[in-house]
Amino acid sequence: MLTVKMSSKGQIVIPKSVREARHLESGAEFTLAVVGDELRLLPAPKFAASSIEQAAGALAHDGRDRLSDEQTERAIADLLGPRTKRASHDRARH
Repeated sequence: MLTVKMSSKGQIVIPKSVREARHLESGAEFTLAVVGDELRLLPAPKFAASSIEQAAGALAHDGRDRLSDEQTERAIADLLGPRTKRASHDRARH
């Protein structure tokens, strides 16, 4: 457990080892929770929470038919390059 000291302005320095381990940068925001006798600092979420209603439609269907497994594998192989195409072709032959 680390010990830190509060300044006269109410500021607390988070030790460098903790900042580095948690990837905290200058300007990071936190929420403060009081739980019994404890004060808990939690990194503030980078994005506001959203409800299911707000997210509905984010993965909307564009009207195209679903690809078959073979079409999906071919499309992935096309994206990944020749080595993957050979491996996929070899798997299909066995």
